[in-house]
Formats: sequence, structure tokens, C-alpha cells
Amino acid sequence: MDTKVGLFFLLNTDKAKAPADFGMNLPVSSVAPLYESLEENCRFTKVNYPDCTVYGLSYFSKPYQTDIMVVVRDMDSIGRKHLETQCAFQISEMLSLNEPVHYGEYLHQAIWMPRGLQKQEFLNTLTHASGDPEPNLDGVTRKYTGSNWSMNYHRGFIFGGKQEACFARSLALYGLGLAYHFQLNSMINRLSQMTSLGGDQLNRAQLEVQRFCAQYLFDNPVRSRHHEQYENYQLIVKTLDLQTLEQQLRKKLQDLQRLAELKSGRESIEGGLGLAAESRPVPEARNGNGDQAGGRGGTKLVLAALLGVVVAAAGLAYSDSLLAWFRGLGG
Repeated sequence: MDTKVGLFFLLNTDKAKAPADFGMNLPVSSVAPLYESLEENCRFTKVNYPDCTVYGLSYFSKPYQTDIMVVVRDMDSIGRKHLETQCAFQISEMLSLNEPVHYGEYLHQAIWMPRGLQKQEFLNTLTHASGDPEPNLDGVTRKYTGSNWSMNYHRGFIFGGKQEACFARSLALYGLGLAYHFQLNSMINRLSQMTSLGGDQLNRAQLEVQRFCAQYLFDNPVRSRHHEQYENYQLIVKTLDLQTLEQQLRKKLQDLQRLAELKSGRESIEGGLGLAAESRPVPEARNGNGDQAGGRGGTKLVLAALLGVVVAAAGLAYSDSLLAWFRGLGG
């Protein structure tokens, strides 16, 4: 067989979505054994053309829906740049659009090679398919699964074998890794721009992120009893560094939760002070010496308000020592 290259086009869903009636539906469970919350909200399709095969990969439901089109072509004698141009044109033509509708930074690759290539032949093939004049194989691992093998590689993966179904499974798993990367990165960007919102708005934004994580996000979305595919997913998405992105998102959520608590505490304090200012003044009392008794009492009230602001803004709890000190103000 000739070497084939699959190019991933992650669609900008504000401009275009994968057609609902696109190609032949591929049962998700037969393509990749994912957890049910993913299996129920993914859709895989396939169309064969004379010169290529196109896969439609749709992940998650609205508002998180992520659509990816993968165009698989023989390399033949055409160069990598020409291949990218051809594939991008085909996607635009399929979607009846005259402009690119994909995110350029998510243009990733899957290189499908025959088995049994010698080292130099492998490097020559990789150079031609990837467009890298000097392929860097540092940190690249090859894993054999039955009659196939897989390797993680820069902006994609390499697959060796004859079975198209196994190649398509790897496409679907890597596509899911890309969809995770896109959603996590988008959420981090959105959350970082929400610091000026009120406490309730911040809480709603965090709720949307937590809903996605609870329903769709897994360290490994392949059911663990499918050992070979479980390990294959871990290998081919290694260069996406999803764990680091997830850690950044969790940290951002913690920061915003803290900010929302501080804003809610400040709004409560300001509301309480406003009510106090509007209330009617209490007549001044006099002590037995005829002096005004409100001096120290007034000071106490002012200090109480200031103390409450400081404690709430700093997120502290009233301790017994603070209360004892405060009671001492009254003599």
C-alpha cells in the first residue's frame, strides 16, 4: 500500500458545522469503546471519494459541540503543502463555502504507513508525508497492537498496518483528544476574561465549565477493559499535553471561585452599611454624670463595621480572640 496522510480540520462552528446528513454513519461503539456519556454524544461518519476518504467526527453536545473533518489521501508524488491546499479546498467545497472555516492552529496529521519499512525508508517516508526535512523523533514511542503499530508524533501520530478500521479508530481517538484540547483551552481563555463580572455571573460561568468536566472529561475516555485501545489513546495524544491544560483550568476555577466569594462578601457588606445609613438615628443616652454615653458606643459601632469589612474582604473567620478583643472596647 502507499503511504496516506489524514489531515484534521477542526471547524469554526460559528461559520460551519459538519452536515447532519454527511456520509455513512459509523456506530460509535464499534469505532471506539468510549464511556457512555461520550458514546451518546458523539457521531462518526465516512464518505469515500475517488481520490480520498473523508471522516466526519462530532464530539459532545451543545454548547460544547466540536466538529472535525479528516481528509485521508495518498501522498503519491505531491508535496505536503500541495496536499494541505487540496484538502482544505475539498472541505470548503463540501460545506459550500468559499473561505477557510477551520482553525489553522488545529491542523494536525495522521500518517498511515505500510508495515515493514526499514529505518532509512521510514525516515524518507516521514519526511515526505510530514514536510519535516529532518524529523525529530525525540520522545517518540512505538507501540505494537496485534498486526498494527502506533507512534506519537509532532502535531499528530503515525500508524503502521493494513487494517483501515484500526486506522479509523485511531483517527476517532486522536480527534477526541483534539476536541478536549480545544474546549479546555477555550474555557481557560473565557474564564480569564471574566474577572470584572459580578459574583452571580462568575458562578454561572464556573457551572458551565464544571458541567463539561463532569459529563465529558476523562483522564482516558476509553473503557479500561479495552486494554490495547486504552493504551493506544494514551500514546497518540501524548503530545497534546492534556493534563497540563486540565490543571490550568482547575487552577483558574479555584481563582474565580475565590474572587466570586470576595465579591459576594463585599456586596453583602456594602448592602448592610447602606441599610444602616438609611435607618433613623437612635437618641443619645446620658450616663449618671450627665455625659453622653454614645461616645464609646459609637466608636464601637464604627470599629465593628470596619472590622467586618476587613475580615470579610480577607476571607477570615471571626476567632475567639478577635471577639474577646472587640468586647474589651466596651470596657
